[in-house]
Amino acid sequence: MLICRPNSHPFNNRTLYLEPGAQAKVGRSVARVRVSENNAIFDCKVLSRNHAVLWYKDGRFFIKDTGSSNGTFINNFRLSQTCSESEPYEISSGDIVQFGVDVMENTRRETHGCITATLKLFLPDGRETKASQKVGIGGQSAIIPPVDLYRLNQYIQEANQREQILETKLISLQKMVESTKQNSFLGWQAMIDEDRLLSRIDMLEKKLQYCQKNITEDKLHDELMKLVHEKEEYQNAAKEAMYKLHQERHEAVHKQISLEKALCTSEDECSLLREQLNKTKQQLQEMTICMDTLKNQYDEKVASSEEQLKAK
Repeated sequence: MLICRPNSHPFNNRTLYLEPGAQAKVGRSVARVRVSENNAIFDCKVLSRNHAVLWYKDGRFFIKDTGSSNGTFINNFRLSQTCSESEPYEISSGDIVQFGVDVMENTRRETHGCITATLKLFLPDGRETKASQKVGIGGQSAIIPPVDLYRLNQYIQEANQREQILETKLISLQKMVESTKQNSFLGWQAMIDEDRLLSRIDMLEKKLQYCQKNITEDKLHDELMKLVHEKEEYQNAAKEAMYKLHQERHEAVHKQISLEKALCTSEDECSLLREQLNKTKQQLQEMTICMDTLKNQYDEKVASSEEQLKAK
């Protein structure tokens, strides 16, 4: 029997019938395998689909982690590392088994609880198995109550959760302090810039008042004419620069066209030279063949002449 503990992920108590040699699977509920009162399938997110197995053999009960992600614990003892299969571990009635660990989602800040249950194991004749014992210091046997171990485990988990929450709050506070520092610096900079801007505006207003008092209409007209003249000179200079750029562009286009023509002419000349080279090679081959033929004929004639001379 798997009896639900108070701070476990809620589930109905389970009664498993373990046949000798058969294994009962522990895992997460999926479409093909649903939760039932006579199996060890749980609707719990922290469990793996194939989390662990239970079996009965030769009057003893065993459990094995089958490579789960969040582990299997017996009386706060983890059977194997993450995603590693454990060795068979003998269990007894009264042991506290924990499948997985509590997992907190950072996005939703929601904690998904693990499956924690008290084991009640009965032999085929109806007798309950004896409670497990642990070996103490110096080899002396000492019975450690599973409830105490479970409470200690829960205290450690709660302390870890509080530590994680405090770390999250500390990080948030640090971010708030940094943001406050940055905003204070920006505000102080904005105040300085505002003071500078006001000083600049005040100085410009004083200059404007001074100009209004000391500058007459004739001077103002002369200044305007001077600005108009400078504007015309600038426009003329810009037009000349634009005209020069246009001429340079036009010359560059002509040069490009002439270069393209020269390139085409060079390519045509290269093609003609290649054709002439091929023809010359072919003629040389033909002449070589002719020379070989003449040489053979000459050799034959010399040989025949020598034979005639020897015959005489």
